[in-house]
Amino acid sequence: MNSVVQLFLTNFREFVRDRQALFWTIAFPIVFVGIFGIVLGGGDEGASYDIGLVIEDDSQEATVFAAILEEFDAFEISRGLAVDELEQLQEGKRSAVVQVPRGFGSALRTGTPQSLQIHYDASQLTTQQVIIPVLLRALDVADRAITQTRPVITAEFRTLQAEKLGYVDFVMPGLIAMSVMNTGVFGAIQMVSLRERRVLRRLSATPLSVWKLVGADLAFKVVVLLVSTAILIVTAVLVAKVKINVENLPSLAAVVVLGGAAFLAIGFFLGAFAKTEQGFFAIAQIVTFPMLFLSGVFFPLDGMPDWIRPLITALPLTYLTDAVRQLMVGGAPINAMSINVVVLVVFLVGFLGLAGRFFKYE
Repeated sequence: MNSVVQLFLTNFREFVRDRQALFWTIAFPIVFVGIFGIVLGGGDEGASYDIGLVIEDDSQEATVFAAILEEFDAFEISRGLAVDELEQLQEGKRSAVVQVPRGFGSALRTGTPQSLQIHYDASQLTTQQVIIPVLLRALDVADRAITQTRPVITAEFRTLQAEKLGYVDFVMPGLIAMSVMNTGVFGAIQMVSLRERRVLRRLSATPLSVWKLVGADLAFKVVVLLVSTAILIVTAVLVAKVKINVENLPSLAAVVVLGGAAFLAIGFFLGAFAKTEQGFFAIAQIVTFPMLFLSGVFFPLDGMPDWIRPLITALPLTYLTDAVRQLMVGGAPINAMSINVVVLVVFLVGFLGLAGRFFKYE
């Protein structure tokens, strides 16, 4: 019995000393459940959505409808002209736009069914699952309050895209962005392996500079990244039937290269503090894992609670995912494309400089 106890204690000590085992056994499930709790467990509670309201009719019925819509706590109503509000929707600053046409009031007074145009982005899951049902409920409330007869107010839905996008169209660009992140960050493990095997130490005795070493590895990884991304896109088109914007492929390739280079720079920086490959994996997983759930890869960001949004805006994958989704399927943007590009350039230059500053041959 004593031998069993000793073996148990020995295994316990080895387990405690193995940081990677501790992370995957204890920390990983806690982080995993915590992130899913944030994303799915009441993230929409108390959330409000920006709705554009275009009133083209000066009747009392239109005024009453606008007042009823403004009473819904889930909506922040912004009134404006159709061209302005639709532009805001296109730029991702509105969740939907409700357009009340001319003749709305007179039609209701005669009992003629009247349609309101609801413009939205079909690639945004929160819009389809949360906002549209609430808007339909608002229409029903307004219908009962104004007409007090059989329902005559209906909704005419208009999307930004020529065809309605499904969940697969939303998630595929996110998966490509995730692949770019993983290829970039974990691509730096080769440098850690060379250091661990003391190859870098021997290279330090040669005229080879740090920047040439990093530059060659960066160029190779970019080629690998482009090939792997092309394979993923072809697979998405042939297997998942994703309809991509072919005319944006050159821009998409440029964004993928920029994003991959930025994440590889982050990987080089992390690798400067890892003594072994196992240690690098643990560090890289801690950095990359939260981004999978907080950067819009699998879930839309508009339902996230306000307190976590500063963290979301600080994650580079947020900008890469947004850029890839805009170019690939034409989803409504979170940021302007210029902002996405500038932020990725800042991450590339900043972390490349930090990687060079903390680079070690041994």
